[in-house]
Amino acid sequence: MIRITSEETSAFEQELKQLLDRAKNINAPIRIAPPNVDIEEHNRPSRDWLNDAEIFFNKYLKNHSLAPRMKSLFFHRQQKAYIEIKSCLESISRDADFIRETNEILEDNNMKKTALNQYDVFISHANKDKEDFVEELFSSISKLGVSVFYDKESLEWGDNWKNKILEGTQKAEFAIIVISENFFDREWTEIELKEFLNRQNKAGQKTILPVIHNISMEDLRKKYPDVADIQAISSKDYSCDEIALLFAKQLIKRLK
Repeated sequence: MIRITSEETSAFEQELKQLLDRAKNINAPIRIAPPNVDIEEHNRPSRDWLNDAEIFFNKYLKNHSLAPRMKSLFFHRQQKAYIEIKSCLESISRDADFIRETNEILEDNNMKKTALNQYDVFISHANKDKEDFVEELFSSISKLGVSVFYDKESLEWGDNWKNKILEGTQKAEFAIIVISENFFDREWTEIELKEFLNRQNKAGQKTILPVIHNISMEDLRKKYPDVADIQAISSKDYSCDEIALLFAKQLIKRLK
């Protein structure tokens, strides 16, 4: 399962400090340049800093008591904006109550994210493919030390298996979907595929990692045209260990 570190919850303070440290080495903008001074070059650092400060403002500061004033300064961008925004950020850096509340919100959001992504990957497959492929794939992925939703291992005695599977589709970061002729037209493989397609389309973030097994890309295209638009790999071209390593690369990219 993906864990959020305490350092990530203090990103707000780190970014605020970085902005204020940068400002120490930036001159205030000017309207009229003295001889031999390029006014555009002189004002560029403060302009870039203001752009970064506005990004920071939109990310963290919209609920601060100084927010209306800062919003107006960013909007009008008068010459005094740089000095005024810097002053506001210095005041916020001393606002212990706001810093504490912001860090608590960030930590709460990170905890919710961790709870949502209970599994790193969900293996969706047809039961008939377990013996010749899926069992070995599960074994290879499990060696990575990641959290896997695999029905044979994840369902326990007394579970409502339908609810448990649907819960798994919502709490997995990725879905490795093993698509074969056995997968076609089975009630629960179709339900799982639909759930993951809906999630991917809604979030706009990569979720589905298709693996075709004993079928061609043309077979996939005919049966699931929506999935055929997603880059797939074939069990004919990659071993289970190689597929596990490819998955590890995707997970590492997501963590970054």
